[in-house]
Amino acid sequence: MNKKAIFGIALVILCSTSVLLLPATAQDVEEPVFYLNLLSPNTNPARNQWAILMENQLPLIGIGVSHHESTGWGSIYPRTWEFPVGVDFDYIPTYGDGGYDILFVGWSWGLDWDPTGLFDTASITPAGDNMYQYSNEAYDALLLQYTSELDPTARLPLVKSIQQMLYDDLPAIELIYPKSLFGINENVTGYDELLIATSSLRAEYWEETGTDADDVITYALPAELTEYNTYVQASYYDAQWMACVYGTLYARAQTTRLFEPVIADGVPVVSADNLQFNVSIDPLAKFSNGDPVLAEDIKYTYQLHMTPAVASANYGYLTQFFETNDSIVVLDDSTIQFNLKQPYFLAKSLFSFQIIDKSVVDPYYLVEGAGLFNMEPIATVEGTSLVTSCGPFILADYDTVTGTAVLEPNPYWHGATPSLDQLIFTFISGKDSAIADLAAGTVEIVDSQYSPVLDDYADVVGIDAVLIADPGSQEMAINLKHPVFGTGELTPNGDAAAALAIRKAISHSVPRQLICDEILEGLASPASSPMPDASLGFDSTLEPYAYDMDLAREYMVEAGYDLTKGTKQGGIAGLIFLSFLGLASLLALRRRR
Repeated sequence: MNKKAIFGIALVILCSTSVLLLPATAQDVEEPVFYLNLLSPNTNPARNQWAILMENQLPLIGIGVSHHESTGWGSIYPRTWEFPVGVDFDYIPTYGDGGYDILFVGWSWGLDWDPTGLFDTASITPAGDNMYQYSNEAYDALLLQYTSELDPTARLPLVKSIQQMLYDDLPAIELIYPKSLFGINENVTGYDELLIATSSLRAEYWEETGTDADDVITYALPAELTEYNTYVQASYYDAQWMACVYGTLYARAQTTRLFEPVIADGVPVVSADNLQFNVSIDPLAKFSNGDPVLAEDIKYTYQLHMTPAVASANYGYLTQFFETNDSIVVLDDSTIQFNLKQPYFLAKSLFSFQIIDKSVVDPYYLVEGAGLFNMEPIATVEGTSLVTSCGPFILADYDTVTGTAVLEPNPYWHGATPSLDQLIFTFISGKDSAIADLAAGTVEIVDSQYSPVLDDYADVVGIDAVLIADPGSQEMAINLKHPVFGTGELTPNGDAAAALAIRKAISHSVPRQLICDEILEGLASPASSPMPDASLGFDSTLEPYAYDMDLAREYMVEAGYDLTKGTKQGGIAGLIFLSFLGLASLLALRRRR
């Protein structure tokens, strides 16, 4: 699975207090009709703010909050994904019985969305990560269709139907989609924003325009470059320059973000059972030393990833799909065959790993072994061999003292000729220094990882403050075994329809725009479905549940509750004092497991 739970969002909290003023309402419910408990990770100060906000909102629609536990993941796991199902309960029970009622959690995905294991019946905890305990035969059938379809065009209506179903059923109440903020000189053109943010750069299309253009773009990063080649790369920072140097069989296309052939020659030839993929290599594809790219280079590239001694970060991912190194077969010099363990609808992502030149690397690997991968490029001949690749740029210099990687066009690149003479990735310490260099024109791009806010670029002339959707989401996960808003058995109406009405009521009580504007300072947008708005196939026609407290109360009445008893007129719904000023970053997206 490619999903990740968002462990934390690093924030800079300033010593000031903000006041959230929510719109006045006709009636505020004085006595709750039932109580629940909230659970939230304490690793994310921003998330804690909107959890507190909802703790104050829910009583206004008749739902009391007995307890809000903000705690670490070590305390959350035993209540959710790691609840001991089958000991005292054969399901995850309510918070009072050791489980949870509502959990505030975030997920990080990729440009492709694969919810397998999250909402399907077969993955209900402890079998998988479906701690929502959502079970819907129609959803399961639709998911199977979606994950069996190799054609991205044919997948589109399927993934939209999935979103609609989750939007209607509300196993999770989506809150916000986070956004990243880049500072980019207005004379830089030809870039795809989302490909930059997801380390899928197609920098061969970048240009620098204007009268002062020198065809050199300098890209500022807030961390030193410390990963020397594709096999030891694990961070976002070195991934940026590597995407420009290493060629891949398939890469994300500008604008569509679908995979297109780069080193490959056309689309794969697929067997009837979707397990065997034959990929031809473009006869014009060459490495930066002039060597042709051969099928043996492809096999060797994957062979190293799947050799435990190399300690590649991709070992676990690739071995999910390939039994052994022998699963990748050289048919001839220009044809490589991939044999999968099981069908995978996102198979092209498996064929997008960065390619190295076997004839250059292997002699050194036979001598140095795994130690080869820790050698600095440029500084040593051996280390440099690992960055001999077939992308649009070559690594001309790599300075570990200044944290700078200098790229220049690959003379043997067979694709669109880069217009830049140099592309420089450099470490600049501190947001203020990076933005000052951007304003001065010595830097053209300031990465979002500096955690800027929109005000940082408000007075910078000639700079575009570029907001880019992150492929992630924040939600209120619902325990669908809760007897009130999960199964509905303890509602006055006593049925699942009543439970759904309560979930809709909760969703309509969420002031999403306020969360985006005030807590996240504009670095987010209101969410509608579990699929992020940055992922391919997102259905933009699904409107986020409107913030409407009157409608929320109507749904509570629909569930069978009488909210006319013990009410008070007028007032401001939720005058809430929160200490949260400057949002500084959306960082640390790590795998939950």
